[in-house]
Amino acid sequence: MELKGRETSERKAPKTLEEAYELRDASATPEERGFYQEHVYRLRAKKYRSRGIRIEESVRRRERSRAEALQAENEGARRPWWRWVLGRWK
Repeated sequence: MELKGRETSERKAPKTLEEAYELRDASATPEERGFYQEHVYRLRAKKYRSRGIRIEESVRRRERSRAEALQAENEGARRPWWRWVLGRWK
């Protein structure tokens, strides 16, 4: 199956998180980017589990931070520095 860039059989399955990021960022099509983004999610989850970090909590923190950033962006204002700094330790 041809996908505007590489054929599906030519796609390389990344072994490290860094390699997955590089392949994702170098993707030529949205489909290819999605393919590598799934590998990023899988490898990041594996790394978190090895460190004893509960994935669900990490995802919630990341989504909350992203929602706050989008809200601030839509309001045309930046988050206060103290909110940004202290928010990392919640």
